[in-house]
Amino acid sequence: MNVLTPLALVRHRLSDRAVRFRVKPVVFAVSLGPAALLCWEALTHQLNVNPYNAIVRDTGYWSLRFLCVTIAITPARWLTGWHQLVKFRRMMGLFAFFYGTLHFAAYFVFDCIASVGASARPTLFDTVARAFGIVGADVEERFFFAIGFAAWALLMPLATTSTTGMIVRLGGRRWQAVHRLVYPAAIASVVHTYWPLTLRVPRYGAILGVVLLLRLARAYARQPAPRHDARNLNEQMT
Repeated sequence: MNVLTPLALVRHRLSDRAVRFRVKPVVFAVSLGPAALLCWEALTHQLNVNPYNAIVRDTGYWSLRFLCVTIAITPARWLTGWHQLVKFRRMMGLFAFFYGTLHFAAYFVFDCIASVGASARPTLFDTVARAFGIVGADVEERFFFAIGFAAWALLMPLATTSTTGMIVRLGGRRWQAVHRLVYPAAIASVVHTYWPLTLRVPRYGAILGVVLLLRLARAYARQPAPRHDARNLNEQMT
């Protein structure tokens, strides 16, 4: 008599239709939860004494968390045998880019535009231009700003090529090559997050390290066995 484990039972009962129309909407709503909570806390004044810094910080952390989830989905699929997990990878990657964009937008509005003096911004165009000048100065003077901007820029082509049409247009091999940018983006995101926090344990760096080790171990295990010519084969048999 075959006894299904709880995980195997879930895999057995969830059809593709159920994943698409029941599970994915729930995951989508839950993934929007942090943004909705931040908006609620900002509107009800529940953030700390510097609410703008809290928004910048929290959106950055959520981008990093979704990046870790995105790259962990494939190893989790190997370990659990639940191949439908891959259906959530694109969504998680897009949420990583979404929160990364919110992170950059909050920094740009609350730090850069707010730094432009009221007397120095006669027009909106001049205000934005001066704010971008502040961004350029931060990127040039502070290394972790440059790394963070690079991480966000690496995520942009992943987000723009995430549709089925782009997969067909690029072809499977080229599309996979583009989407391997998620790994340097995740590494850059970890460096950007923990560079100014010298006393904090980089737990997301540890998670990323474990996932990368699993990927390397899998790639090594799947390498084809070396081929021997007939002479070496005869020497081994004698």
